[in-house]
Amino acid sequence: MLLRNTVLVIFFLMGCEAVHPEDTSLLVVESYVAAGEPLPQITLRRTAPLEARYDLNQSTAAIGARVEFMMQDILVPYTMQGTGVYTPLTPVTAIPGAELDLKVYWDDQVITANSRVPPPISLDSVSIEVSDTPIPGLILDSVFVDPLLVDSLGLQALGANAREGLVYLVEATLYWTDNTEGDGNDWWMRTQLLPRLGQSPRLSNFFLSPEALQRERSVPFVNAKQRSWSGAYAVQVSSSSNHIPVHGLRIGIVRCTRAYAQFVSGSSNPGESEPPSNVTGALGIFTGLAIDTLTVEVQ
Repeated sequence: MLLRNTVLVIFFLMGCEAVHPEDTSLLVVESYVAAGEPLPQITLRRTAPLEARYDLNQSTAAIGARVEFMMQDILVPYTMQGTGVYTPLTPVTAIPGAELDLKVYWDDQVITANSRVPPPISLDSVSIEVSDTPIPGLILDSVFVDPLLVDSLGLQALGANAREGLVYLVEATLYWTDNTEGDGNDWWMRTQLLPRLGQSPRLSNFFLSPEALQRERSVPFVNAKQRSWSGAYAVQVSSSSNHIPVHGLRIGIVRCTRAYAQFVSGSSNPGESEPPSNVTGALGIFTGLAIDTLTVEVQ
C-alpha cells in the first residue's frame, strides 16, 4: 500500500553570482541518498553570471569531473554517463546507518561533503477526519482564520485584507515507529500533506499547518515506540450545501539530517540568496534521507 520513492534533484542558484566574482564558476551539486534504495546519480553543474541565460545543457554542465563516493569503507566508482551526469558503475544499495563521503575534483577545485544514511522509516497508520459541514471564516492569501479569533490574536488588520469564505477542514494524523534508539544522531522529521485539488488553491489552517520540519525527538510519543504528528488544510466550497470535493491526498514523511532541514528552510526563504550548504567548496547539498509516502482518497 505504501508508495516509496527517492527524490534526486539537481538545481542551480544563479543568484549566487551576486556574492561571488562573475568570472568564477562554482560547482553546484545536490544529491539525496535514500535508505534502502540504489545510490543515485549525481548531476554536476556550474554557475553562470546573473545576467546570462541559464540553459540545462553542455554549456552549464560540469564535464570531466572525478567523483569519489565512499559508503562506510567502500569506494563506489562513479563515471559520467551523460552531460554532467555521473552514475555508479554498478548498482549499490544505500545501507541504513552508513557514513557517506563525497569528493569531487573539477577544474582545479576539490569539493567535499559528508553525511549519514538515516534508519529506514515507514508510516504505520494514518487517520483522517473531515469537518461535518463547511466552516465559515476569513481567507487571507492561503491561510484560513476563524473570524472569532481575529481580535484575540491581535490580527484586526486581517479584516481589511481578508475575504469571507466557507471551507471543509481536513485533519490527518500520521503514526510511525521511532527505531532510532541508541542511534546517537540528531535526526529531523519532515511531514507533509499534499492535497491534489486541481485548480483550487490549497488553504492551510491558521493553527495546524499541512507541513512541518522539526527534530524527531521533539515529536510526541503516543506509546513506548510510536510518534505521531497531526496536520490540517482547508478545502474551499462556494455554499453550505456543497459536499467536500473528492480529491487525492499525498502523505509523506522524511527522516533527515540537520543539514537537509537547514537547506529546505533556506530554500523556502525568499530572503536567502543561497540556502545553507553542507558542501565545502561548492553550492548545494549532499545528504542521506529515509522516505515513505502514501496516497489516499479524501471524500
